[in-house]
Amino acid sequence: MSKSIKKVFIVFVSVVALLVVVVVILRPAIIPFLAMQADSILHAGTWEDDSKNWYRAFNENQPSDVKVIHSKYWRSNHFTFEYVYYFELDAAPKWREAFFTKRNIKPVPPANARSFRLDNHNDDTPVWFAPDLDDRYEVWGIDGYIGSVWIDKTNGHIFLYEAHL
Repeated sequence: MSKSIKKVFIVFVSVVALLVVVVVILRPAIIPFLAMQADSILHAGTWEDDSKNWYRAFNENQPSDVKVIHSKYWRSNHFTFEYVYYFELDAAPKWREAFFTKRNIKPVPPANARSFRLDNHNDDTPVWFAPDLDDRYEVWGIDGYIGSVWIDKTNGHIFLYEAHL
């Protein structure tokens, strides 16, 4: 056997041995990792005006005092939990107050509202999502959070947007 063939053989055996060691060390973590991948692939997609979007977004049944007018939910097929949702709601003031309190949602000063508009308006934003000029809405949000709440001052509809990417 020539020297170059021996070197290639030694490198090949070394790489295979290294892979075997890595697999043996990581073996307990491989099954959960593959399960995460399968879950992400099985639950990925885009749904518009689907009755299951509320559950997808909030992991709870839709409250009886909330009417979903429009919704859009997107989830990536990546193993990390990545999603974007948009909702247009007609909801009771009591529900809105509880929802805002639970999530620590605070009013955004009118001077900062435009920056929140830029966060949620891109090519994937539905045309029905807070379509009018900014001054028609009260804007609410959370510091350091990708998302916003827009309340239509004329009809009280609530527009929710959140992204976790």
